[in-house]
Amino acid sequence: MDHIQSYLDYFTANPTLAIIIIFLVAFGEALLIIGLFVPSTVVLVGAGTLVGTGHLPFWPVMLATVIGAVAGDQVSYWAGRLFGNRLKLLWPLNRYPALVAKGEEFVRSHGGKSIAIGRFVPGVKAVVPGIVGMLGMSQPFFVFVNVTSGILWGAAHVYPGILLGQGLALAGEFSGRLTILLVVLLVGIGVIGWATRIIASGVFSPVFRQLLLAFSHLARRRRTRPFQRLGRALAPENPRAARLMSLALSVVLSAAVVGYLLYRVLTLDVASNFDQSVNGLLQSLRNQPADSAMTAITMLGDWQVLYVMCGAMAVWLLWHRAWRSALAVLLTVSVGQLLTHALRMLVQRERPIVLDGNAIENLYSFPSGHTATTTLVFGLLAVIVGHSMGRWSRALVFSCAVMMICLMGFSRLYLGVHWLSDVLAGAALSAVCLAVFGVVLEAYPARRIRPLGLIGVALVAWLAAAWVDISADFETRLASYAQRQVIVTHSAAEWAGKAWEYEPRRRVDLSGQSGELFVAQWLGSLADLEQRVRAVGFRIEPPWSWQAALSYSDPKAPFSTVPPRPLLHEGLRANLTAVSDRPATPNLRLVLRAFKGRSEIGNDGTAVPVYLISVLEEQNAPRFSLYTMPRSTVPPPADARAIMTGFSPFVLPGPAHDVAPVLMAQP
Repeated sequence: MDHIQSYLDYFTANPTLAIIIIFLVAFGEALLIIGLFVPSTVVLVGAGTLVGTGHLPFWPVMLATVIGAVAGDQVSYWAGRLFGNRLKLLWPLNRYPALVAKGEEFVRSHGGKSIAIGRFVPGVKAVVPGIVGMLGMSQPFFVFVNVTSGILWGAAHVYPGILLGQGLALAGEFSGRLTILLVVLLVGIGVIGWATRIIASGVFSPVFRQLLLAFSHLARRRRTRPFQRLGRALAPENPRAARLMSLALSVVLSAAVVGYLLYRVLTLDVASNFDQSVNGLLQSLRNQPADSAMTAITMLGDWQVLYVMCGAMAVWLLWHRAWRSALAVLLTVSVGQLLTHALRMLVQRERPIVLDGNAIENLYSFPSGHTATTTLVFGLLAVIVGHSMGRWSRALVFSCAVMMICLMGFSRLYLGVHWLSDVLAGAALSAVCLAVFGVVLEAYPARRIRPLGLIGVALVAWLAAAWVDISADFETRLASYAQRQVIVTHSAAEWAGKAWEYEPRRRVDLSGQSGELFVAQWLGSLADLEQRVRAVGFRIEPPWSWQAALSYSDPKAPFSTVPPRPLLHEGLRANLTAVSDRPATPNLRLVLRAFKGRSEIGNDGTAVPVYLISVLEEQNAPRFSLYTMPRSTVPPPADARAIMTGFSPFVLPGPAHDVAPVLMAQP
């Protein structure tokens, strides 16, 4: 958190540098060919996110984005006007003849609209401005379309980021841990998706073409028939050569990753330092709101859910007479699952945590069967539909599939069910099966299909099966993944003497950052505490849920209908939340929360839990006319003391500047 906050503070203190970076990214994205390699979406949406969180001003960010995009297109247009048809013979356009030809066809098909439409079409947007200049479009018309479409393009990148920033700001109201987790997850998946799209789109084809040429010449030097056939297959003029070569390399690289990870696991007695470091980092970010979200995400990749999706794909392919593809899908999944289970029985590596009451999970963790199945099913869908799509559509499909696989793999790491090497091995093992499937599909082309139909059927079946699974088993799974608290047992004499001071004096949100003081410690059951709290005028709030968050979306909602903030202590929600309204001030209330402590008190063979009591004032505070979020403040010490001593038999003294902690005796 401190590292992330230091960057945010730096950009807040130096907004000019941030604006310059935003301008350069928007400018570079619009330049000829160079724009293919600029991660504009990630950076500009990220800039909008900083606007939404209040770290950057809106208008400078918006103007830098629009001016940069307009200026970049203008420079590309001038290059086209200056060099004319010679532009296609100059570097770097001469390295991408197919892309230039596609851009020319796009301009001729759409005319002047190509400038506006092309901004939002991957690939051709990097060459359209130069081509329209080369074809002689008038400067005034180009400026008009360039500026108007630049404004729309800038808004399409910045405004979603602002909404995302507002969401992160709202998450920050719940917990700093939740904010950090979302930032790490969104940035990581965004970068991975962008890199996948760049690689799958073939922008490195000039380099790849040189490699194909070298391998083809090397094979043709041998006079034997197999090598001659291999040389012809790898020749750059073969339309399937590039995909065959990339798939073959994927087989080799993925197999090498599996072999290396398997060697490391078999030769180490314990998980590697890197595995343990990643696990420790993510466990330090655990919090109950994220636990719920990650449990739902991980259940999207349950084997029974993905088998339904795989079955729907096979049925759809059979219905459309793609017999070989349907059989290959079922065979690939079966082989992948057999390899995964065989490696598990060979290695027999234990999981980072022991799961309670969760029969769906296998005892062993290497390789991750969850990640392997997810990679297989989503990868098969991407390979099959990509075979019938154009370059950029295929890149988008592969990018979405990889991001989904990464999201589910991250959920396994976050929940502590797998080590990082388990997840990587599961993904690499399935990548081998997928690459072999792709080689066969290229070598023996299957019947062409309608890709959107297959995508729709597969996703509907997947979501329907996931909804049934989550509805039936969510609470059980959530409990099985819950963090394990280490509870220390003390005697009543030890507790009354000194041990009560071992509990935190303040609520801990993130990595030791402290919130308000705990004003009391309750020894007893929650039912007894609830009875005492009701007796002094509080009403008990239902447990907080994500559905309750919908109440925050109405900034004009009566404060009595807005649930209290779901504050966390050491990543866990309050076990009891109670509210005392103040009729004289409708937008002000007292909120009492009870958090489970780390201790219990042994008494005649039984153990009594310890709960830590927090009391805060909450005031209604609508934000940006978009949502409301109660603002918490610490009430005067006398008020907090009066509430506690109203049903407390005795008080233990504390430091003079603190509210004295109250030790609640059993009734």
